[in-house]
Amino acid sequence: MNSHADDSAKASPPYQTFSLWSDSELGNTESDNTEVFEARGVSNGWMTKINRPTLAVYRPTPESNTGTGIVICPGGGYGGLSIEKEGHAVAQWMAEQGVTAGVLKYRCGGGANQHPVPLQDARRAIAIMRENAAQWDLKTDQMGILGFSAGGHLAASVATDEEADINYAVLVYPVISMREGVTHQGSRRNLLGDSPTEELSREMSRDEQVNESTCPTFLMHAGDDKAVPVENSLRFYAAMQKHNIPGELHIYDRGGHGFGMYRGDRPVDQWPDACKAWMQMNGWIAKEPTGDTTAATDSVHAAMDDTQPGWTSLTEDDFAHVNSNDDTWSWHDGVLHCTGRPVSVLRTAKQYENFELVVEWMHEKPAGNSGCFVWTTPESIEKLTEAAKPGLPDGIEVQMLDHGYTDMIRQRGKDTSWFGTNGDVFPVRVQMTPFPPLSPDGSRSFPRKHLAKGHGQWNQYYVRAINGEVRLWVNGEEVSGGTDIEPAQGYLCLESEGSPIQFRKLRIRELP
Repeated sequence: MNSHADDSAKASPPYQTFSLWSDSELGNTESDNTEVFEARGVSNGWMTKINRPTLAVYRPTPESNTGTGIVICPGGGYGGLSIEKEGHAVAQWMAEQGVTAGVLKYRCGGGANQHPVPLQDARRAIAIMRENAAQWDLKTDQMGILGFSAGGHLAASVATDEEADINYAVLVYPVISMREGVTHQGSRRNLLGDSPTEELSREMSRDEQVNESTCPTFLMHAGDDKAVPVENSLRFYAAMQKHNIPGELHIYDRGGHGFGMYRGDRPVDQWPDACKAWMQMNGWIAKEPTGDTTAATDSVHAAMDDTQPGWTSLTEDDFAHVNSNDDTWSWHDGVLHCTGRPVSVLRTAKQYENFELVVEWMHEKPAGNSGCFVWTTPESIEKLTEAAKPGLPDGIEVQMLDHGYTDMIRQRGKDTSWFGTNGDVFPVRVQMTPFPPLSPDGSRSFPRKHLAKGHGQWNQYYVRAINGEVRLWVNGEEVSGGTDIEPAQGYLCLESEGSPIQFRKLRIRELP
């Protein structure tokens, strides 16, 4: 067992890496390692020349462990692996759902790594999971496989491979067929060579291998996928219907190809929620608790009661201007109004270490961009005050974005994958390890649920900051946060980046 920084993709929580084969089985040595990792921008690490395949295993907490396991096959046209957004990010999310998840770094690239080499690696990865079932508290009859694009073809190959004996499969914009006019040509060439026989093309068209023993399968595709035609998923699902195989097929209007675990605001970006619901229905992921509980959502609403011990209201006397105009921030009947101009912050009069905060906020116009800062450093506040110019401090930003912000950025022809509008939590020039799911570049904690309301409507944020950890609840449910924060003490700030916004019902309770 060892760790590899190059393919960890800023992975959190930690994982264990297992070699699939010994050097003698591979016919090479450690010095023969040819692996190349290339960072391609926003959490889109690309790995090629793999000759020492591994399985990186993420385990859930003992309390959340469902006994379910899954092997994740990143895509890449059988030429390389999109190891981050279609690998580690997915495993982190699965572990959070109570699933033991292994990221398969399989051999590919054509040549000596053509079929059946990738399938051999996938079979071995499943065997490793089952060999460790007792140690990891796994149920051997709850073992699944998930794959993206060409990795989806590999996963489909396992799903239709009686030797693998898999229990369920998740196929995300998968390559299914090796038939001309349907297949992805790069995947076909790298896996089968330039001129595969008719028999081999038929064998590796996995829709043609579906039978009564094929496992239940979840499929997802975007209708406008120009790289891998949606017909691939349609063919596989039609074969499932023919042989009475249970499963689901989700076709989204737009989404393209290769978005992986990105959690934005498009309908297609919610596919993990649909997958989770399917896995819950089948008993592979635990269902959400129901009934009368003492969940965090109850305590949040209770915190709004002034009679709760230790809670105090934050009023005009509790804040000080930092770098705003005299009329940027103003109080009227207990409501704090901000014009948003200039970009500026209002800080608390005192610094806080451990505390709980409840605040309601509402953007007055579409595309609003605001937030609050937790544990803002005194040094950055001092610099902003002295400069008396627009700017934001150092600390942990708990973002407040209107959904129209995404449309505005897209209209400008810019990338919208690096932020979300339902409660991102991220560090600004300080240290933090974000909770998954992560933004594509790994720096932000993206919200697990999309609960924020649009402009003109009030949202409630509940923030708990304690012992170097920040957690955010949006409208009553926990969605994001981070840990290992340094420094874990400082001012609390409200900010707006050009947007008129209102804040009300600010409550705070200091904790030991």
